[in-house]
Amino acid sequence: MVKKRAYVESSVISYLAAWPSRDDLIRGCQLHTALWWEHRHEWDCFVSTTVMEEIARGDPIAAAQRLEKAQSLAILPTSPEADFLAKLLLAYELVPEPVKADAYHLATAAIHGMDYLLTWNQKHLDNFILRSRIEEFVRNQGWRPAKVLTPTRLLLEESR
Repeated sequence: MVKKRAYVESSVISYLAAWPSRDDLIRGCQLHTALWWEHRHEWDCFVSTTVMEEIARGDPIAAAQRLEKAQSLAILPTSPEADFLAKLLLAYELVPEPVKADAYHLATAAIHGMDYLLTWNQKHLDNFILRSRIEEFVRNQGWRPAKVLTPTRLLLEESR
């Protein structure tokens, strides 16, 4: 059986490598991320150069921990198509310019035929209001959008 393909966005790696939060909601997300990580071999998992750049920022010790986690995931190559699609997502204001990396996550996942884009970013990526507009836009550009969801939702969806 062919495994489904999952693009792992920066927030997932960050939650995985972070110290346990005092905030109950964040700690729950961290625990669900760790649970998904234990099952990650059920999918072919990928990151992008954008993810690697994002997780390398900040405190050097924390960045090293994030990069260590990401080392076990394949890195997708950059492509002119993903760059073009990301720029369109920004130009049509489906993703705000200040968070342009999110446009690159969406575009890279679509161009490389990912089934899923895993994220905890519910403001711009897993946003219920924007999701259908972004998916329609990506389809209209000739690509199949990845299904954007959290690690929790992926585990629940795949267990059905």
